[in-house]
Amino acid sequence: MIPFKKIALIGAGNVACNIVKVLRNNGIEPFCIYTRSVNKVQEIQEKIGIKAVCNYSEMQDCDLVIIAVKDDAIKEVSLNLNNFKALVVHTSGTQSSSLLNHLDNYGIMYPLQTFSKDVEVDFKQIPFLINASSAENLEKLKMFVKRLSDVVIECTDENRSFIHMSAVYVSNFVNVMLQIGNKFLEEKGLDVSVLQPLVMETVKKAFAMGAENALTGPARRADYDTINKHKLLLSDYDDEKKIYELLTNYILKNITNEKL
Repeated sequence: MIPFKKIALIGAGNVACNIVKVLRNNGIEPFCIYTRSVNKVQEIQEKIGIKAVCNYSEMQDCDLVIIAVKDDAIKEVSLNLNNFKALVVHTSGTQSSSLLNHLDNYGIMYPLQTFSKDVEVDFKQIPFLINASSAENLEKLKMFVKRLSDVVIECTDENRSFIHMSAVYVSNFVNVMLQIGNKFLEEKGLDVSVLQPLVMETVKKAFAMGAENALTGPARRADYDTINKHKLLLSDYDDEKKIYELLTNYILKNITNEKL
């Protein structure tokens, strides 16, 4: 049993589409999804299989509204919901709950995961960081989110921002490192899959032992001979060389405790 009978979503991007999927997987059929583009109503209804609307009044009698739009659009969207009695939540990792404090009932429902429309993810393992404007709203939101995930964490705006920033390091920046490695190997006619066992074991060890304890490599050993050989290989790659030097110097200074 969930505390919401009629659920609407605003936005039709990666997050919204994945939330629709997980709701349905848990036997919850959303009422509608809002799009500001009249031209996309038919497309959304066909692709997502959900009623699409472009008038906020059509969702006014909903009891939960999930705003899943770009961060810089949350405030503008929420101003259209001033007369709503629904609990209105946004899904941003960085934006404050105060963006919604002009509403009667509001909160945060942030799924800590990277999403793509066509990639299925196991929501049961995804941490949801939640907060709400009152104890009653928080309890309702918690009951709802527990239907979707086994990891539900009450979290302040500040802590959620730090978690989101940390996620950029361990997800977005790691993807950039993989992209750089792939670039080098492709230029030599090599397949990036040769790195996959190393990457998987690295992540496994980092969570089992702690990232600092699991760290290996030339900078960790203060192996300047290997470091200089790598820098020589990077002579024609200015940006990538700067990244290599920055991270190497960080390790030497903060982990290996070597003088630069």
